[in-house]
Amino acid sequence: MAFKRVDKDILPPRRWALKGRYGDGKSTFILAMRQPALIVDADGRRHELKGGELYELSEEPADNRSVERIQDLLDQNMPGSNIKTIAIDSVTSLIGSSIARAMLDNAADRNRNKNQAWVDKAEKMRLLQDSVTAHGTHVLWVWHLEDGQLNGQHHVRETLPETERERLFRSLNASLRIVRESDRRGILVEWSREGPSGMVIWDEQGHWQGVPERIEAALYGRSGDAKPTPPKSPLGKPMVMEPANSEPDDVSANPQARNVLTFHSPNEAISWAVEQGAFADVFAAEIAYDQLRGEMKPRNAKEMYIAWTGFVRKQKPERRRA
Repeated sequence: MAFKRVDKDILPPRRWALKGRYGDGKSTFILAMRQPALIVDADGRRHELKGGELYELSEEPADNRSVERIQDLLDQNMPGSNIKTIAIDSVTSLIGSSIARAMLDNAADRNRNKNQAWVDKAEKMRLLQDSVTAHGTHVLWVWHLEDGQLNGQHHVRETLPETERERLFRSLNASLRIVRESDRRGILVEWSREGPSGMVIWDEQGHWQGVPERIEAALYGRSGDAKPTPPKSPLGKPMVMEPANSEPDDVSANPQARNVLTFHSPNEAISWAVEQGAFADVFAAEIAYDQLRGEMKPRNAKEMYIAWTGFVRKQKPERRRA
């Protein structure tokens, strides 16, 4: 038989998302990944990284911020390159600019078809994912967390919108977050495709040395007696890990708390809209959901629920595509 049998002992590629605050060491984590590593430097900070065996996608800054150019350059140069890891630092700078431009153009009535701007954004995300994952390497998707105030309360915001994060999950096998406790830092496994999550792998040697390997060991049950531990506060009490996309009035995690119905995720809201017959397919519903959220700017899940259900009920039933 010409086909090669799958080796069950070989671990899957590291298709990881990594998020953290500015200065937490997200870019430095790239140096701990398998080398040589290729960096798609959308943030323009590749020259700050010292060490490792780094390669750049292009010397032209514009090439690192164009999804079409990224695809062309990867297709041309990846075969035979021996690159082990592709890092996108950060995906926010690639996709966020498309979102901002779409909102500005729609607000200024520069688009005759306002839905088309959101179609373009969704297609760019799909093209970016397929282009980067097509070469069989490890992939690290990087974006930021930002601290701020919302309604007078502390709020942590992810710079990659929730809809884009949902789309990205089809290309991931783990979502990681940098956490800090006193004078040490670690990686919190927020989600993994294999199931285990919620543990923290601490950066014991510095510069994230050996941390990717320990993450794999924890994900695939090869850690032996060394089990990652949850973070603790200096007083010994468990540290509360607030979800990065939580908001003070976000009741989606516990709808019964205030007797308010919400959707548990954008995917659930989009699927519900298709089931109501308001859209021909999921893709059309995604575009409408993105556009409504951009225009309404809801402060929490309750407001988005009210806006979306009201919008959907006003739509004429559409026939689904064959």
